[in-house]
Amino acid sequence: MKQILSIVFIFFISCLMPKKSLAWGAKGHEIVAQIAFHYLDDSTKTKVMHYLRKMSIEEASTWMDENRSNNYYDFMKPWHYIDFDKDSVYRPTAERNVLTVIYTAMNEMKHKETLKDREIKERLLYFFHLVGDLHQPLHCGYSQDKGGNTVIIKAPGYGGNLHSFWDTDMIESHKIKMEDCIKLYDDFKPEEVKSIQKINLLKWMNETRSLLPIAYDFKDSKVSEEYVTSNITIVKRQLLIAGLRLASVLKEVMKTA
Repeated sequence: MKQILSIVFIFFISCLMPKKSLAWGAKGHEIVAQIAFHYLDDSTKTKVMHYLRKMSIEEASTWMDENRSNNYYDFMKPWHYIDFDKDSVYRPTAERNVLTVIYTAMNEMKHKETLKDREIKERLLYFFHLVGDLHQPLHCGYSQDKGGNTVIIKAPGYGGNLHSFWDTDMIESHKIKMEDCIKLYDDFKPEEVKSIQKINLLKWMNETRSLLPIAYDFKDSKVSEEYVTSNITIVKRQLLIAGLRLASVLKEVMKTA
Protein backbone atom coordinates (compact mmCIF):
# COMPACT_ATOMS: atom_id res chain seq x y z
CA MET A 1 0.00 0.00 0.00
CA LYS A 2 2.84 2.40 0.87
CA GLN A 3 4.49 1.66 -2.47
CA ILE A 4 1.27 2.48 -4.34
CA LEU A 5 0.87 5.74 -2.43
CA SER A 6 4.49 6.65 -3.20
CA ILE A 7 3.92 6.10 -6.91
CA VAL A 8 0.75 8.21 -6.87
CA PHE A 9 2.57 10.98 -4.97
CA ILE A 10 5.48 11.01 -7.43
CA PHE A 11 3.08 11.13 -10.37
CA PHE A 12 1.14 14.02 -8.78
CA ILE A 13 4.32 16.01 -8.13
CA SER A 14 5.60 15.38 -11.66
CA CYS A 15 2.37 16.80 -13.06
CA LEU A 16 2.89 20.01 -11.11
CA MET A 17 6.49 20.51 -12.18
CA PRO A 18 7.01 22.97 -15.07
CA LYS A 19 8.12 21.32 -18.28
CA LYS A 20 9.67 22.77 -21.39
CA SER A 21 6.66 22.98 -23.69
CA LEU A 22 6.46 22.42 -27.40
CA ALA A 23 6.16 25.42 -29.70
CA TRP A 24 2.71 26.16 -31.15
CA GLY A 25 1.64 22.56 -30.51
CA ALA A 26 0.92 20.21 -33.41
CA LYS A 27 -1.99 22.28 -34.70
CA GLY A 28 0.00 25.50 -34.84
CA HIS A 29 2.88 23.91 -36.72
CA GLU A 30 0.49 22.28 -39.18
CA ILE A 31 -1.12 25.66 -39.85
CA VAL A 32 2.29 27.24 -40.56
CA ALA A 33 3.09 24.50 -43.09
CA GLN A 34 -0.33 24.85 -44.74
CA ILE A 35 0.05 28.61 -45.06
CA ALA A 36 3.52 28.20 -46.56
CA PHE A 37 2.21 25.83 -49.23
CA HIS A 38 -0.79 28.08 -49.87
CA TYR A 39 1.57 30.87 -50.95
CA LEU A 40 4.34 28.71 -52.46
CA ASP A 41 4.87 28.28 -56.22
CA ASP A 42 4.16 24.88 -57.77
CA SER A 43 7.76 24.26 -58.79
CA THR A 44 9.07 24.60 -55.24
CA LYS A 45 6.20 22.49 -53.88
CA THR A 46 7.13 19.68 -56.27
CA LYS A 47 10.80 19.82 -55.28
CA VAL A 48 9.99 19.79 -51.57
CA MET A 49 7.57 16.87 -51.86
CA HIS A 50 10.18 14.93 -53.85
CA TYR A 51 12.47 14.90 -50.80
CA LEU A 52 9.71 14.46 -48.23
CA ARG A 53 8.64 11.32 -50.15
CA LYS A 54 5.52 9.90 -48.52
CA MET A 55 5.54 12.39 -45.65
CA SER A 56 2.85 15.08 -45.69
CA ILE A 57 3.68 18.72 -44.96
CA GLU A 58 1.72 18.41 -41.71
CA GLU A 59 3.85 15.44 -40.65
CA ALA A 60 6.98 17.32 -41.67
CA SER A 61 5.99 20.29 -39.50
CA THR A 62 5.64 18.19 -36.32
CA TRP A 63 8.47 15.69 -36.88
CA MET A 64 10.89 17.41 -34.50
CA ASP A 65 8.35 17.42 -31.67
CA GLU A 66 7.17 13.87 -32.37
CA ASN A 67 10.73 12.65 -31.86
CA ARG A 68 11.39 14.45 -28.58
CA SER A 69 10.64 11.25 -26.66
CA ASN A 70 13.30 9.41 -28.68
CA ASN A 71 16.59 9.65 -26.77
CA TYR A 72 18.49 9.43 -30.05
CA TYR A 73 17.32 12.98 -30.79
CA ASP A 74 18.15 14.49 -27.40
CA PHE A 75 20.76 16.69 -29.06
CA MET A 76 17.92 18.57 -30.80
CA LYS A 77 16.17 19.69 -27.61
CA PRO A 78 17.91 23.11 -27.37
CA TRP A 79 17.16 23.76 -31.05
CA HIS A 80 13.53 24.78 -30.48
CA TYR A 81 14.15 28.09 -28.71
CA ILE A 82 16.53 30.95 -28.04
CA ASP A 83 16.21 32.26 -24.48
CA PHE A 84 18.40 35.06 -23.14
CA ASP A 85 18.19 37.49 -20.23
CA LYS A 86 15.49 40.12 -20.06
CA ASP A 87 16.65 43.64 -21.02
CA SER A 88 19.67 42.20 -22.82
CA VAL A 89 20.59 42.01 -26.50
CA TYR A 90 21.27 38.72 -28.25
CA ARG A 91 24.93 38.17 -28.97
CA PRO A 92 25.87 35.86 -31.84
CA THR A 93 26.99 32.50 -30.53
CA ALA A 94 28.10 29.12 -31.79
CA GLU A 95 25.58 27.44 -29.53
CA ARG A 96 22.88 25.44 -31.24
CA ASN A 97 19.52 27.20 -30.92
CA VAL A 98 16.54 27.86 -33.17
CA LEU A 99 18.34 30.75 -34.85
CA THR A 100 21.71 29.13 -35.48
CA VAL A 101 20.24 25.80 -36.61
CA ILE A 102 18.11 27.43 -39.30
CA TYR A 103 21.06 29.57 -40.40
CA THR A 104 23.44 26.60 -40.57
CA ALA A 105 20.94 24.40 -42.41
CA MET A 106 20.31 27.13 -44.99
CA ASN A 107 24.04 27.46 -45.64
CA GLU A 108 24.39 23.69 -45.98
CA MET A 109 21.57 23.63 -48.51
CA LYS A 110 23.58 25.95 -50.74
CA HIS A 111 25.74 22.91 -51.43
CA LYS A 112 23.04 20.30 -51.99
CA GLU A 113 25.31 18.39 -54.32
CA THR A 114 27.34 17.33 -51.28
CA LEU A 115 24.26 16.12 -49.39
CA LYS A 116 22.44 12.82 -49.65
CA ASP A 117 18.68 12.86 -50.21
CA ARG A 118 18.01 11.89 -46.59
CA GLU A 119 20.21 14.78 -45.41
CA ILE A 120 18.28 17.22 -47.57
CA LYS A 121 15.05 15.83 -46.14
CA GLU A 122 16.32 16.30 -42.58
CA ARG A 123 17.10 19.94 -43.22
CA LEU A 124 13.68 20.49 -44.78
CA LEU A 125 12.17 19.01 -41.62
CA TYR A 126 14.17 21.52 -39.57
CA PHE A 127 12.80 24.40 -41.64
CA PHE A 128 9.21 23.17 -41.47
CA HIS A 129 9.33 23.12 -37.69
CA LEU A 130 11.86 25.70 -36.55
CA VAL A 131 10.63 28.62 -38.65
CA GLY A 132 7.36 28.17 -36.77
CA ASP A 133 9.19 28.03 -33.44
CA LEU A 134 11.01 31.26 -34.24
CA HIS A 135 7.65 33.08 -34.38
CA GLN A 136 6.25 31.95 -31.04
CA PRO A 137 7.11 34.78 -28.61
CA LEU A 138 7.90 32.52 -25.67
CA HIS A 139 10.44 30.64 -27.81
CA CYS A 140 12.44 33.85 -28.05
CA GLY A 141 11.98 34.30 -24.32
CA TYR A 142 13.66 35.22 -21.08
CA SER A 143 16.21 32.80 -19.67
CA GLN A 144 15.14 33.74 -16.12
CA ASP A 145 11.85 31.83 -16.45
CA LYS A 146 12.81 29.42 -19.26
CA GLY A 147 10.65 31.14 -21.83
CA GLY A 148 7.60 31.34 -19.58
CA ASN A 149 7.73 27.66 -18.60
CA THR A 150 8.03 28.49 -14.89
CA VAL A 151 5.35 31.20 -15.00
CA ILE A 152 2.14 29.61 -13.72
CA ILE A 153 -1.09 31.31 -14.77
CA LYS A 154 -4.82 30.91 -14.39
CA ALA A 155 -6.97 31.70 -17.41
CA PRO A 156 -10.60 30.98 -18.29
CA GLY A 157 -10.71 27.21 -18.70
CA TYR A 158 -6.95 26.84 -18.28
CA GLY A 159 -4.41 26.37 -15.52
CA GLY A 160 -0.77 25.83 -16.39
CA ASN A 161 2.29 27.73 -17.57
CA LEU A 162 2.41 30.78 -19.80
CA HIS A 163 4.50 29.04 -22.44
CA SER A 164 2.02 26.22 -22.92
CA PHE A 165 -0.86 28.70 -22.99
CA TRP A 166 0.66 30.41 -26.04
CA ASP A 167 1.86 27.16 -27.60
CA THR A 168 -1.36 25.26 -27.59
CA ASP A 169 -4.29 26.48 -25.52
CA MET A 170 -5.12 29.69 -27.38
CA ILE A 171 -4.99 27.89 -30.72
CA GLU A 172 -7.03 24.87 -29.68
CA SER A 173 -9.56 26.61 -27.44
CA HIS A 174 -10.41 29.05 -30.24
CA LYS A 175 -10.20 26.36 -32.95
CA ILE A 176 -7.88 28.47 -35.10
CA LYS A 177 -7.52 27.21 -38.67
CA MET A 178 -5.37 28.19 -41.63
CA GLU A 179 -8.27 30.14 -43.14
CA ASP A 180 -8.54 32.30 -40.01
CA CYS A 181 -4.91 33.34 -40.35
CA ILE A 182 -5.04 33.96 -44.10
CA LYS A 183 -7.87 36.46 -43.59
CA LEU A 184 -5.29 38.77 -42.01
CA TYR A 185 -3.21 38.80 -45.21
CA ASP A 186 -5.34 41.61 -46.65
CA ASP A 187 -4.23 43.82 -43.75
CA PHE A 188 -0.75 43.94 -45.28
CA LYS A 189 0.22 46.29 -48.06
CA PRO A 190 2.20 44.73 -50.96
CA GLU A 191 5.43 46.37 -49.77
CA GLU A 192 4.83 44.98 -46.26
CA VAL A 193 4.46 41.44 -47.61
CA LYS A 194 7.71 41.86 -49.53
CA SER A 195 9.46 43.06 -46.37
CA ILE A 196 8.00 40.23 -44.29
CA GLN A 197 9.21 37.61 -46.75
CA LYS A 198 12.74 38.99 -47.05
CA ILE A 199 14.98 36.47 -45.26
CA ASN A 200 16.65 38.00 -42.21
CA LEU A 201 16.68 35.50 -39.34
CA LEU A 202 18.02 37.89 -36.68
CA LYS A 203 15.36 40.47 -37.58
CA TRP A 204 12.67 37.80 -37.39
CA MET A 205 13.82 36.76 -33.92
CA ASN A 206 13.92 40.34 -32.64
CA GLU A 207 10.43 41.02 -34.01
CA THR A 208 9.09 37.97 -32.21
CA ARG A 209 10.84 38.86 -28.96
CA SER A 210 9.38 42.38 -29.12
CA LEU A 211 5.98 40.79 -28.41
CA LEU A 212 7.03 39.54 -24.97
CA PRO A 213 5.83 42.63 -23.03
CA ILE A 214 2.36 41.94 -24.44
CA ALA A 215 2.57 38.26 -23.49
CA TYR A 216 3.45 39.19 -19.90
CA ASP A 217 0.80 41.90 -19.60
CA PHE A 218 -1.21 40.41 -16.72
CA LYS A 219 -1.20 40.66 -12.92
CA ASP A 220 -1.20 38.19 -10.05
CA SER A 221 -0.96 35.20 -12.41
CA LYS A 222 -4.50 35.86 -13.62
CA VAL A 223 -5.15 36.05 -17.36
CA SER A 224 -8.42 37.77 -18.31
CA GLU A 225 -10.79 37.26 -21.21
CA GLU A 226 -9.63 40.62 -22.55
CA TYR A 227 -6.01 39.40 -22.56
CA VAL A 228 -7.00 36.30 -24.50
CA THR A 229 -9.17 38.18 -26.99
CA SER A 230 -6.49 40.75 -27.81
CA ASN A 231 -3.73 38.17 -28.13
CA ILE A 232 -5.66 35.73 -30.33
CA THR A 233 -5.14 38.12 -33.23
CA ILE A 234 -1.41 38.22 -32.46
CA VAL A 235 -1.27 34.42 -32.51
CA LYS A 236 -3.04 34.30 -35.89
CA ARG A 237 -0.75 37.00 -37.26
CA GLN A 238 2.39 35.21 -36.07
CA LEU A 239 1.22 31.96 -37.65
CA LEU A 240 0.56 33.79 -40.92
CA ILE A 241 3.94 35.54 -40.90
CA ALA A 242 5.69 32.27 -40.03
CA GLY A 243 3.96 30.58 -42.97
CA LEU A 244 4.92 33.35 -45.38
CA ARG A 245 8.52 33.20 -44.20
CA LEU A 246 8.66 29.41 -44.34
CA ALA A 247 7.59 29.72 -47.98
CA SER A 248 10.48 32.14 -48.55
CA VAL A 249 12.99 29.81 -46.92
CA LEU A 250 11.78 26.78 -48.88
CA LYS A 251 11.91 28.72 -52.14
CA GLU A 252 15.42 29.94 -51.38
CA VAL A 253 16.91 26.59 -50.40
CA MET A 254 15.23 24.67 -53.25
CA LYS A 255 15.91 27.10 -56.08
CA THR A 256 18.88 25.12 -57.38
CA ALA A 257 17.42 21.65 -56.71
